[in-house]
Amino acid sequence: MKDKYDVIIVGAGPAGSTAAFFLVNKFNRNVLLIDKAKFPRDKPCGGYLTSRVFKRFNYLCSEIDAIVEVPTYGSYFYGPDLSKLEWIKEIPVGYLVLRTKFDNYLKDLAVSHGVKFIEGSKVVDLLVKEEAAKVVVDNGNTYIADIIIGADGARSEIAKKSKIYEKSDSLNKGLCVVNEFRVSEEFLDEIYGKNRPTHYFYGFENIIGYSWVFPKRTHLNIGIGGPSSSGRELGKKFSKFLNYLREINFLPDSIKLTSRFKAAMIPTSLALYLNRSYSDRVLVVGDALGVVSSVSGEGIYQSMASGEDAAIAANYALTELKFDSSFLQRYEKIWKKDLASELKTFGNIMQLGSSEKKDELLEKMRIFFEKMREERELFDFFTRTFFGMI
Repeated sequence: MKDKYDVIIVGAGPAGSTAAFFLVNKFNRNVLLIDKAKFPRDKPCGGYLTSRVFKRFNYLCSEIDAIVEVPTYGSYFYGPDLSKLEWIKEIPVGYLVLRTKFDNYLKDLAVSHGVKFIEGSKVVDLLVKEEAAKVVVDNGNTYIADIIIGADGARSEIAKKSKIYEKSDSLNKGLCVVNEFRVSEEFLDEIYGKNRPTHYFYGFENIIGYSWVFPKRTHLNIGIGGPSSSGRELGKKFSKFLNYLREINFLPDSIKLTSRFKAAMIPTSLALYLNRSYSDRVLVVGDALGVVSSVSGEGIYQSMASGEDAAIAANYALTELKFDSSFLQRYEKIWKKDLASELKTFGNIMQLGSSEKKDELLEKMRIFFEKMREERELFDFFTRTFFGMI
């Protein structure tokens, strides 16, 4: 048999790199990390880290200046009528990052602790046998391990090949369209201030979801998120949102208004609707598992958490030399204890886009913002939930 690894992880985003780091640094396992892209690479995303990322993964704190573009001290929330609610604090409540830099840092951290990394190789097949599991990449090379962790995104090949399916084909995933613009630091300081608040526009142009503006150190990250069923509509509304931002001076005249954007699936709370999150010799994490918050769209913290959870489960299996589904189901208990309560808090909000009439949803959104303006406790509950503080 070829050289065999303890674990092969497919996908070097936050989930995969975090799983790799814990398996090597904490459990001293032999790990291969594979990604189809060459790093550094970008990922369509807002790039917002809630403060709990650094509380849980405190080994990142010493390098926070290298990871983070700017801290953010709060947010403004706008209802469908563009009325504004303010949530500003005296200390940072979150951090804005460039995904090219952040993801590359997590990958490099894992590699520096002994993880072997292969980039630019797409996994095209998975073969699971009683004695081991094997992945095949697009150049024909094969790699063997006791356990495979699928961290390969919302369209996970590992999840497909291992027959980890959603219970309902009709369950609506989310979608975001996003672009990141290079902007002078002077403009960002003048318009957004040193405390860099983030801005969320709910129901802009009748979108079921929200549009956002994240002012980083020298970049503006602008996007729209909503149900995948409104994908074409999101694309059309993106240029309208840019025009609106230009009108209110949130976007400098030097930036060319463009209809170009990147798009990505958002698997909001889909982990709750899987048949299972494991199979013989296989675990799935991050977007492949579907742990993005259906309230805020936050996914980096949850992905990293699921990566750590999978590392714990994989190490347990390696210690006991048991790799069948009946043993690996322990992983599901671990991640559900960690994340399921949060994923259930408001249910799968994206699913509402396909289960209720649009006008009714927009009216509910309007009423909800009106109540939050009247009841500060409701607004505080919303923001604490939104930013993962409960």
